[in-house]
Amino acid sequence: MVSKFAENGNFDSSGFIYFLYFWRKPLIIIVLLAIFASILFSSPWFITPKYKSSVVLFPVATNSISKALISQQSGIKEDILGFGEEEQAEQMLQILNSNKIRDRIVSKFNLFEHYGIGTDSKYKYTRLIREYDNNVSFRRTEYMAVKISVMDTDPQMAADIANTIAELLDSTKTQMQRERAMQAFLIVEKEYIDLQKDIAGIVDSLKVIGKLGVNDYESQSEVINQQLAIALRNGDMNAVRALEERLSVLAEYGGTFLSLKNTLEFKSEQQTLLKAKYREAKVDAEAELPQKFIVNSAFKAEKKSYPIRWIIVLVSTFSALLLAILILIIFENFAKIKKKSLSTNLWSLENLRIFDREKQSPGEKKEKVKEVVHEEKAPEPVIVPEPEKEKEPEAIREEEKPRPVQTTETKTKEENNRSESSKEQIYNTSEMKTYYDNSSIVGIILKWWVHIVVIAIVAVLLGILFSSPIFITPKYKSYAIAYPHNIAPYSDESETEQMLQLLQSKDIIDSVIKKFDLAKHYKVDSSFKYFYSTIYYEFGQNISITKTPYESVNITVFDKDPVMANDIVLAMIHFYNLKVRKTHNDKYLEVIRMFEASVDKKQAHIDSLKHQLYLLSTEYGLIDYDAQALEITKGYLRTVMGATSTSINQREVMRLKKNIEEHGGDLIELVESIKNEAQNFSMLKVDYENAVRFHTDELSYANIITPPYPADKKAYPVRWLIVVFTLIATIFLTIIIILIIERYRHYFRLKK
Repeated sequence: MVSKFAENGNFDSSGFIYFLYFWRKPLIIIVLLAIFASILFSSPWFITPKYKSSVVLFPVATNSISKALISQQSGIKEDILGFGEEEQAEQMLQILNSNKIRDRIVSKFNLFEHYGIGTDSKYKYTRLIREYDNNVSFRRTEYMAVKISVMDTDPQMAADIANTIAELLDSTKTQMQRERAMQAFLIVEKEYIDLQKDIAGIVDSLKVIGKLGVNDYESQSEVINQQLAIALRNGDMNAVRALEERLSVLAEYGGTFLSLKNTLEFKSEQQTLLKAKYREAKVDAEAELPQKFIVNSAFKAEKKSYPIRWIIVLVSTFSALLLAILILIIFENFAKIKKKSLSTNLWSLENLRIFDREKQSPGEKKEKVKEVVHEEKAPEPVIVPEPEKEKEPEAIREEEKPRPVQTTETKTKEENNRSESSKEQIYNTSEMKTYYDNSSIVGIILKWWVHIVVIAIVAVLLGILFSSPIFITPKYKSYAIAYPHNIAPYSDESETEQMLQLLQSKDIIDSVIKKFDLAKHYKVDSSFKYFYSTIYYEFGQNISITKTPYESVNITVFDKDPVMANDIVLAMIHFYNLKVRKTHNDKYLEVIRMFEASVDKKQAHIDSLKHQLYLLSTEYGLIDYDAQALEITKGYLRTVMGATSTSINQREVMRLKKNIEEHGGDLIELVESIKNEAQNFSMLKVDYENAVRFHTDELSYANIITPPYPADKKAYPVRWLIVVFTLIATIFLTIIIILIIERYRHYFRLKK
């Protein structure tokens, strides 16, 4: 009745249209009932309406206030009004999904009471998180903005929650960044204070040297040499002795004065730069700026957004109509099967009767076959017969052609061939009917329905039994989401990939196994031959470390003890910090050792230069090449004003002239070397102190977005899924076995 095929094999829809017309009244009633029921059950009596409020915002392009506002370095100052891109939007989404914001929303709006969750409920946190996730959603728009959507039964509360989440984004992100900025500020502050102390120490040393009479090496040496020349010219030996004492002091402390002076100049420049960094770090640690640009704020909705009744009515009506048509089709097939009384097997038995009567006369055999075919035909609905097509002229001519005369032997062969082909055709037809007529499959299922139902009930009971705590130990889930920071990639990997690799390192895994005695916890015998393989396998089955779509790291732990699952997550983060710190400290220790050797070597070299300068000053009287060369020239040429040929100490002039000619180059080289080495020593000392600082400071290398918490409801196994899949698989396997059994029964009946 439902459909038929035309003679050319194409589908003819007239049967289906007739079927719909035949069942029009029940279908119309079902449609009307579906419309009425869907309208009723989508009303506020059964489904509480919810109102939707949304906030659309853009992330900011910069996270550092100092770089955006007060940085004086070229190329570093960022645009404070710039909009963020994909990376900033993903970071914003991860922060919005953190439990820091969720917990503050739950506390502020008392969502336990609002969602009707009792505080004494066994799974109150699990139910709360499920309700929160169902009502609050975050997504990135196609314009790189972030949309916060909140559904609630109270339109004003929906708007308030959405706006509050947008506000909490600022405080949450600022708090996370401030923790790191405060550490950076403390580091810079410590360096700035230490540098001030160093400068104060240098100034104090220069004051001590100044009290000894060395205030400006170059100027003093020039003036003293001039006065010494004048005293020698005038023959004032007391002045000469006094000036020589001054020269000896200047020679003794001149190198130290030059070294301290150059170091003070370098550290003063460094103090200027460090002071700028100190101001920037202080601004980052204390100042606040909005972390978003709000495009649309949430407002109280005037119209409910859930449920959409016309969609519910349309889908329900259409589904009811399709289900009704399907049930009616099955009903008609059942009616046919009942009338046929499992005609597939009877048809096959009647074919066996034809095989037993193969020796009958052709006329009788033909009549029997007609009777069998007539008996097997199922009652068909009354359909207007189509007019017979006229035979084609070629077919008529073929029929009218005279047939050749056949002998008795030829007839016998043809009859045998027809008999064999008839058997084969009947067998093939039976096979085709068995495989392609779904009514036979439905009949077989009806025949075995008691067995199938019993097996299904047993499968459900076994699924419930074997998914119970008796056979499967329930496990609780605890997880944390964190971003890496204070690390730099070693090669082409990102910071997140580096964090993943470090968390999966053997050191961290072994530390966790040892701390929680997981061998005993997982019941793995330490004397077992494959102990390490087994314990690492259990660790991998219960602990997973993955990268989220927002370039953060998710650490998930399953365990039968919810508190232990929470503690393992925290321990993973703790050992990760220790691992990175140890890796960095090992490298910084190598740098410290290298710098220590360089600093000691440089200091020894500067001391040797000072000693050489001291020898030149005491043995040869060379202090300042330029000043002494000028005075020697004046004395040698007798161009000193007011001097006579007898008043100039010609012997001393010639001695100094000889000394400066022989050792003047050494004096210039020593003075310049001391200046350069003092500056290089100061730079080397700064690098050494930075390495020591990074080696001794204890930094954290994970910025936790969502901290773990002990779960109040098991996450494994999901019993209803196990039961459903067990039931479906068992029924499917049972039907296949039943079909195989029926297939072999039918095959053996045909062979008999």
